[in-house]
Parts: sequence; C-alpha cells; structure tokens
Amino acid sequence: MGAHGTGTTMKNMFNPIIFTRRRIIAIAIGIVGAAVIYSTINFGVARYFGNSEKPRATAPTDAGAARRYDAIYRTLPAGFTHCGRMLFYTAPADTSVRAVADLAVPFTSFYKAYRLRDAIRSFNAISGDEIEKGQMVFIPHSLPALMPDMRNSRKPPLIFARGLYYTGSSAGRESLLENIDEYKELGINCIVFDAKDVCGIVNYKSRVPEAIETDAHGKRTIDDIDQLIRILKEKKIYVIARLALFHDQHMFKHNPDWAIQSKSGDGPWRAEAKEKWLDPTNKAAQDYNLALAVELAEKGVDEIQFDYIRFPTTGKQGDAEFAYDFGTMSRDDTITAFLKRAHEEIAKRNVLLSIDIFGVVAWGKEIDIIKTGQRIERLAEHCDIISPMLYPSHFNDDFDGYARPGDHPYYFIHEGCKKVIALAKGKTVRPWLQAFRWRVSNYNEHYIIKQVKAVKDSGAYGYLFWNAANDYRVVLRAMESIDTETALAGERSASPLAAREVRNEHHERPR
Repeated sequence: MGAHGTGTTMKNMFNPIIFTRRRIIAIAIGIVGAAVIYSTINFGVARYFGNSEKPRATAPTDAGAARRYDAIYRTLPAGFTHCGRMLFYTAPADTSVRAVADLAVPFTSFYKAYRLRDAIRSFNAISGDEIEKGQMVFIPHSLPALMPDMRNSRKPPLIFARGLYYTGSSAGRESLLENIDEYKELGINCIVFDAKDVCGIVNYKSRVPEAIETDAHGKRTIDDIDQLIRILKEKKIYVIARLALFHDQHMFKHNPDWAIQSKSGDGPWRAEAKEKWLDPTNKAAQDYNLALAVELAEKGVDEIQFDYIRFPTTGKQGDAEFAYDFGTMSRDDTITAFLKRAHEEIAKRNVLLSIDIFGVVAWGKEIDIIKTGQRIERLAEHCDIISPMLYPSHFNDDFDGYARPGDHPYYFIHEGCKKVIALAKGKTVRPWLQAFRWRVSNYNEHYIIKQVKAVKDSGAYGYLFWNAANDYRVVLRAMESIDTETALAGERSASPLAAREVRNEHHERPR
C-alpha cells in the first residue's frame, strides 16, 4: 500500500517520531506469534531428526558413525519462545534479570550467567534488575535448535589419562576453558571436576527430585554443565565427573534419616573431625547418589568417579547404627552390592565407572578393609578403573619402615600400584598422585617426575593429580620438562593395553 493509503511504509514505520511504544509492542507480538508457529514446526522437525544422522558432509565424532544431534529446546522453560536463532522471554509474573539469565544460560553460548545478565540488560536497555509481568525481553546469543548430542553412542576407550582435578568453583570459571589448550600442549588430556563434593553441594542444575527439594544445587558454581562437557570433549579432553558419595554434609542436614544413627538415641551419629556421613546401607542415600550418577552419564561425560565409596573410619564405631535396608551384611558386602548396582546402570549409558580407594587398603590389612568396606578384589568386578589415593604424605610416619613417607614418593606410588594391580583382576589401575607440599620436605618438579616414573614402572595406566586449591604450577613445570615423545613411548610400553593406537590416548574412538 502506498504512502498516501491507510497503511504504513517501511520508511515511515521506522521513523523515530512515528515508531511509538505501541508499534514496538505490536511488532514484538508479531515476531513472537511467528516464533510460536515456527517453533512448533521446528520442534517437531528437531524431535524427529534429533537422534538421526546428519547429512554425510558433516564430520562424524565417532569413527565409522555419523554425528548425532539433540533438540535442545525440548526442555525450554515456561515463558520462553524461540524462532531459529532468536530466543525471547515473556515474564508470566514479576521477575528479575538474574532469574531469567539463570534459566536461559543453557540455551545460549554464554558459560557464565553473569555475562548473560549483562548482555540481556544491554540488548533490552534495562537499567536495573527488574522485569515486570508481561514484559518481553530478547535473549542474545541463543544456540541453534539442533546441537551435537554429547551422549556417548559407545563406551569411550580407556586412555592413558594425565589428568588434573578441579573443584566445582574452579570448573565453573571461564579460566579453566581458556587454559585447556595450553594444558594440552603439556600433555594433559583429562579433567576431573567436582559434580558433588563432601559439602554436598551439587555443582550444576540438577533434575534429581531430592536435589531440587533440598536445594542441593542452590549454591551451584557451574552455570552451564552441558557447555563445559561439550567444550572439553570438542577439545579431545577426557571428562570425569567426581561424586563424593556417602560423606555428604548437605543431605546429613536436610535428610537426617539418611544418616548413620547413634545407638545412644541422640540423633545422627557423628564421626570425628566434624565429618557428616550418610548411611551406606540406607536405600534412599544410595538411590540419591545413583540418580546423580545416571544424570551425569546422560549428559555425556566419559567417566563417573565415585569417591567416599566407603564407611567412615573415625569416631565411636560401636555407637554407629545402620539401617540395613538390603538386609544385614558386612561392610564390604554393602559397598560391593551398591557398586554392582551402580555399574549396571552407568554401563547402560556407555559411560565408564571408576572408584577412589584408600591408599592403605592396597597393603591388604584386614582391619583397614573391615573398617572401610573396600575389598579391592571384589570391587574390581564391578567397575572399569580403580584409582588408589597413594599420596605419600598420607601414610603414617614409619609406615613400611619409612620415617617420613611424604619424602619417598617413588616407593609409595610404585609399591601401592603394584599391590593394587595384583588384586584388580585385570582392571585398569590409575592412581591419584600428590600435587601438594603437605608433609613433604622438598616439593618441586622432581617430586612430580618421581611419581610419574613410579606409575610407568609399576605397570599402572595413567595418573591423576590432586591439589585441593587447584594450583598446578609445579605439575605443569614438571610436565613441560618431560620429553613428550619419550614419555608417551614409555606409557604405551608400560600399559596393559599397549596394542591400542596412539589416537586412543587423545580420546579418539577406535576404528
């Protein structure tokens, strides 16, 4: 219709004088209306093709298998509407930019929610934090409707892992992802991150009902766990999600019935050093941890790692009363039965399962096995990898004739690995190494190198570095000083899986 008719030309429509708030709203409503129609069609297509193969021109992730895609907007929260690469939110009630960003961040290219908050304010000219009921906002940098499906279509190969441990707080920082390329150049090919540590905080937004009911993820530090997993895997980094199982301060407080009880009738039993333990024989406590493990497996991590898969060893053991929901049984029967159940579920998701065990358990003293419930030869039947925590400084003074075990890294790593290998029934043994100076006279690069040499000499396959503060400067200097080609050759020859091709060490699928 012409300029003299009753309609409006494109030129006049965007005239600053004529372009009123009413017209802005009308145009926005039109966009959203079109988005709703488009989204309905798009979702149907995405749902149909979400697990189908992409055209042949797309590079596969698995050798011999076409890449799968996932329809990410199938879980879009209420109030959101998407149209192609555009995402909008219409507030059903008064809310805040912070709340909207927390909901929207998994559907954007932002890793941190605070950056998305700033972008929402900038794109929508919002000066404060308030969003009124009925107000529509544009969510910038939304993802495509179809994204690569990070779930494993087959079990990942066992790699010679050279890994670093990160707390949930560190894993939630952008700096980790920014430094990955530098770490890779030094030989690091694996990251272990805390999905749940002993504090009980679930470090990502979980859909497990008990985590929601008790707000276990309310203080989460990883804003977008899916993006964390995706970026690491795209960079050929092997991804391990660590779960501290029965040492859980949050659930001890919010679900005291899950805790070990005191026979004296004073409520939950408490170990020494303010440790707060759930009851490993309690079905609800087991089911909760298993649900978190399955959830993480379905997100596409390569491996679930169980820590604190044991009974407490401190405190008045005679006052501890257990539920025995699966019938009265010994501690090692309890831990073994739980691990068997967990392994069966996790294996269905094409994810590997590893367990952390007390270093001293490797020496096979029955008193330690009875206390912890960790009988290596039985646990080995129901996991893929065993990671003994062989930190030299954690052994008591004069252990095995060494006055200061912390000053003898080669001996304790080498002997510990050999002892575990002898009991592991052919399962992979991959120890934790000490990357901290506690009870060590001279902690430096040579201390790290001695431990790495001990691993290779023992026949173990890979290693993980532990530093609670995630300070790996000494480790990285040590890795830099090791001749890479010589180290790789030594690792391959030491491995029980020596026939695997080099590509498997870099997380490529076997052909």
